[in-house]
Amino acid sequence: MRKIYYTLLSLGIVATVFSSCSDWLDVRPSDEIKEEFLFETGNGYRTALNGIYRKLSTQDLYGQNLSWGIVDALGEVHDYDIVSDVGGGNAMKKVSKRLFKDIELVPTTDAMWEAAWNIVANCNNLAQQVEGADTTLFYKGEEERNMILGEAIGLRAYIQFDLLRLYAPAPSANPGERTFIPYVEEYPAYVNNKQTVAYCLDHVIKDLQKAQGLLKPIDEAQSFRVYERLEYIYDGEDRFLAERGYRLNYYAITALLARVYLYAGNLDMAYNEAMKIIKLQKDEGFFDFTDVYNISTNGNIKFYDDIIFTLYTTELIDWELEINYSSEEQAEYNQSYLCWHTEKVKDIFGNEQNDDYRLLYQFEKKYHGYRTLKYHKQEEKSSNGRWGNPMIPMIRMSEVYYIAAEAICDKNLAEAQDYVETVKEGRGVAVDLSSLDKNGLINMILNDVQRELLGEGQVFFMFKRLNRQVLRYSGTGSSAKKTPILPTEENFVLPLPDSESNIK
Repeated sequence: MRKIYYTLLSLGIVATVFSSCSDWLDVRPSDEIKEEFLFETGNGYRTALNGIYRKLSTQDLYGQNLSWGIVDALGEVHDYDIVSDVGGGNAMKKVSKRLFKDIELVPTTDAMWEAAWNIVANCNNLAQQVEGADTTLFYKGEEERNMILGEAIGLRAYIQFDLLRLYAPAPSANPGERTFIPYVEEYPAYVNNKQTVAYCLDHVIKDLQKAQGLLKPIDEAQSFRVYERLEYIYDGEDRFLAERGYRLNYYAITALLARVYLYAGNLDMAYNEAMKIIKLQKDEGFFDFTDVYNISTNGNIKFYDDIIFTLYTTELIDWELEINYSSEEQAEYNQSYLCWHTEKVKDIFGNEQNDDYRLLYQFEKKYHGYRTLKYHKQEEKSSNGRWGNPMIPMIRMSEVYYIAAEAICDKNLAEAQDYVETVKEGRGVAVDLSSLDKNGLINMILNDVQRELLGEGQVFFMFKRLNRQVLRYSGTGSSAKKTPILPTEENFVLPLPDSESNIK
């Protein structure tokens, strides 16, 4: 039996499921705490939840690998030939070349796998502990207890959904009754059998529906204007209950349900969930698109006004700079950075290059192509730049519009066209899409997703869901070429770590 201990971190605690089989220490070091002591107070539950968010924000997970790192490498989002070999850059190059068992990549993917299941174990333990906890332990009683429970259940679904998308074929590829990864809902879990894609999706949906029900009355009772959901204006317990943009709130879970339903091929349910958020934006103005003044003058190049859920880490810039390095002391042709190939910019942005805020403010023309700036240190012209630097966008309003458009285009093409036009106009591109048929509109969505969600870990999953090939851009000038990577299991499904070969 594996014993679990909790290590205190500056913003919370993170449990490890890989500790030794030795008994509990009778004397607790200052940075370790037993479970029964942790959950004696409401503050212990808050600490546990904060620790989960902190772990999610690390380089092993959404701080790199599951956002602008491994997942984007699978989708050929950047030109990885230009990326530095340090700080995980070499691992991304191996992913791009589909060398999944390369000795330089395996430690990175193994660490990602272990960290993800560590999150699941922590979420399950927290959910089980808080569900039966006395409400008098909590500052806001039952409301706070339900908030913690809803977020713990929602987060375990979030991370397991992404594991499913990485380590199993998409439903559209007809995986059938084959089994790929477990879906774990208990702590401790001693038997973790692999399950089918359909089984995992069903359990993700059930978890999100439960979390949605718990969080709806809490989040509908407060404002989600950008300053109220993201700005640090509270102290103590009040701060834990506010700033909901940094937490898996009700609206984020609703948007995530739309994402899951679309992946599962349930268009009606995807549309219904997406419309809840679209109606909210229209009625309340929450998650409106960032205006150009806020971008150009205030340095808000991450467009955080329409982010529904974001993680936070002060270390993000340091991690990004490890592989995205340039120095005035170096000749430009010797610098390394995350970038788009010049030909890709032409293909994706076409004749809209002079209008689209995403190209104008999230890219920088460099020797090798167009350097991507979404995770590069933003100018601190105002508080906006400082806000954007630590943010890891997890789901934003534009994706909700894409989901609604794709889900409704069979039934109401004009409505679907309007949703895509809304996103493009929100990014500075005035366009009339009324001449597009269904296939043309899907292609337009795929094109715009590449502009909008680069570095956010979603581009690859759209290609995978639609069974579309991705293009690898390489070379320069007359030797520039585009190499198609076909949507096969060999190319689009990560193999399980060798250490998990005993999972049945």
